[in-house]
Amino acid sequence: MLSKIDEVRDRINVSYSTAKDALEKNGGSVIDAIVYLETRGRAPEEGTGVYGRNVWDDVRGEVKEVVEKTKGAKIRVMKDGNPVAEVPAAAGLLGLVGALAIPGGAVVGALGSVAALMNKYSLEVKRTSDEEGVSPSSENDVDILS
Repeated sequence: MLSKIDEVRDRINVSYSTAKDALEKNGGSVIDAIVYLETRGRAPEEGTGVYGRNVWDDVRGEVKEVVEKTKGAKIRVMKDGNPVAEVPAAAGLLGLVGALAIPGGAVVGALGSVAALMNKYSLEVKRTSDEEGVSPSSENDVDILS
């Protein structure tokens, strides 16, 4: 019974007693207990105001994974072959997520991108040899996005 309680708790943020009660009401079925808790069986955990798993925990894990994958990569803004600005790729990705999260941010970003392209700016994504699996001979590999 304890393993079933732990399984319910792993999938939904509930106390041991809440998980145990849900399992008892659903004949020991883990799936039925989870469905019961998600649809009608409980109030938020005391003091948390949270129903089920915290979505931000999942998002935070995904963001950490993306940041790890982009370590050592740089985004360069170029004009006429000369670098104007350079930022870590992770910062660029987080900025993009932030712009999309703010109402109207995507529109402002799109208008800025169009203006930059009209003025002959381009983007380069450069991977450095610090990144796992990249050979030193490919240190200067550049993808030009224009």
